[in-house]
Amino acid sequence: MKKISLIGSTILLFLMVSGGVLFNACTKDPCKKIICKNDGICRDGKCKCKLGFDGVNCESKMYERYIGVWDGAYRCNGNLSVIITNVVEPGTKANEIIIYNVFNQGISIKAIVSKTTEKEIMEIPSQTVNNITYSGNGDLVGNSVTLFIQELNNSTGQLTTCVYNATKFTQN
Repeated sequence: MKKISLIGSTILLFLMVSGGVLFNACTKDPCKKIICKNDGICRDGKCKCKLGFDGVNCESKMYERYIGVWDGAYRCNGNLSVIITNVVEPGTKANEIIIYNVFNQGISIKAIVSKTTEKEIMEIPSQTVNNITYSGNGDLVGNSVTLFIQELNNSTGQLTTCVYNATKFTQN
């Protein structure tokens, strides 16, 4: 009787293990054919990109959409708008850009780009150039950017608040 019980238990255990292996072997890996670039990691069939990279397969640097010539206008402290053209080039990191000729002053400032679920955002970390401290933020929607920038003149203590709206120049 013990022998029959042992054989029955062994057969039952074998069937349970075999069934588990067979069931798991039929489960498809959603990441099997997906190749994520730039150290991205596939999870649930989609690439999760490393900071600074974007795209279905993390194939592009986030700053790439910002690079180029931007035509727009800025308005500071409620004064009249001033038309300006800015050039944006890549920074040293995959999510960093450099904005040249800020407010027609011939200076450049750095900005960090990132992405939320709704839109791309830009942060201008506090940085001092020629005794003026710049900081701010903004967002990119399509080919249009809006920036909110503060300038603090460290010599006089005067704070200037500006809004910059621009559209990326594209050739047809």
